[in-house]
Amino acid sequence: MVLFSEMFVSELRGVTVVDRLQDNIGEIRDFILTVGEVFPRVTGLLVRLSKNNDDTIILMSEIDLIGKKFVTTKSVKERIVFTQPRQGELLLWQDLMDKQIVDTEGARVIRVNDLKLGKIEQDVRLIAADVGFRGLLRRLGCLGFFSFIFRLFGRQVSDTLIGWDHVEHLMTGRAKGMITVPAKHVSEMHPSDIASIISQVHSAERTAIFSSLADKTAAEALHELEPKLQALLLTTLDTKKALGVLDKMPADEVADVLGDLDPEKAEELLRLIKPRKSASVRELLSHPDETAGGLMTTEFISIPSNFNCHQTIEKMRELVPTAETVFYIYVVDQAEKLVGVVSLRDLILSLPETPIASIMVKELKTVEPETDQRRVAQAISKYNLLAVPVVDQNNKILGIVTVDDVVDFILPPISRRIRHVLG
Repeated sequence: MVLFSEMFVSELRGVTVVDRLQDNIGEIRDFILTVGEVFPRVTGLLVRLSKNNDDTIILMSEIDLIGKKFVTTKSVKERIVFTQPRQGELLLWQDLMDKQIVDTEGARVIRVNDLKLGKIEQDVRLIAADVGFRGLLRRLGCLGFFSFIFRLFGRQVSDTLIGWDHVEHLMTGRAKGMITVPAKHVSEMHPSDIASIISQVHSAERTAIFSSLADKTAAEALHELEPKLQALLLTTLDTKKALGVLDKMPADEVADVLGDLDPEKAEELLRLIKPRKSASVRELLSHPDETAGGLMTTEFISIPSNFNCHQTIEKMRELVPTAETVFYIYVVDQAEKLVGVVSLRDLILSLPETPIASIMVKELKTVEPETDQRRVAQAISKYNLLAVPVVDQNNKILGIVTVDDVVDFILPPISRRIRHVLG
């Protein structure tokens, strides 16, 4: 059993290693870590030998005591069995220090300034990362001086520790020096939090994390990213994965993403996605971004004017999976012209045999494809709509613009910030 109390890696690097007779062996250069557990186990010390400056490993089974002044072994140095790193092991200082980790509780990417070791049962384990200013000062060897200065002003420098259990099972990322949590844990996070993490990590790791997500989760996270980053991710994915993600996205979101891609890449994906969705996306791409046509989605629910409430509900069950919103049901005549709208509330409160024509609202607020996006937002805001239909010159419905598509025009900047803070 190793005698050890909680310490930081920076306090132990460079500490002298001696044998049981106090003969000098060398100094600690790093710690060997075995991954795969919540709190990874330290299995050995990387020691630089005094006699020839070679780096070698002393297993923890050979160690008697680890302290800030010196480390002692159980036997004399002639009897110590030295070894070399094995596959699956990490070096704490080399592989983790100054690197990025994903704090799954805070949904953020943070920098490791120091690492805390502790005793759990009989093993020395990695228990936390110090991501604060105190950890950085300790690394630089000037913690004592700055602590003294802070005390003069009645302040103190506190540790900012992230428990390693918040990182779950440790694994090296695909980008050098990057550490991530398992994909199954990331996928359980909110799409906005996933997007936040992807936005903060290195470019190679972005693709690695994004590729590991289920198509539906990836589609929701992609929608939360900046347009340039959306395009970058799609171009780095293999075609099969890209098509899987696009298949889970509404046509208007697909159009937004493809509109920022290289034309050749966009055309390639358009040829490969389902024909019906491809036609809808091409229609949306034909309209300028700043117009109702560019904002609208073609995924909405419409029914014939001769339906009753029961028939409408049955039709909704069929169409809901592909619809952008179910709060409004649009009514069209035999010529496919828009003649009314029914709210979900009115539909539910009506008897099954009630004709739709008797409960629909006939005085509709509509916009044309060329309508400026600001005017679209004003119409939605003024009439308290969740969506406004986009119609052509013959009053045929082409699509709808939902409130979330124009929220930036409806909410003033301060309101958007408050909304973001409140979640």
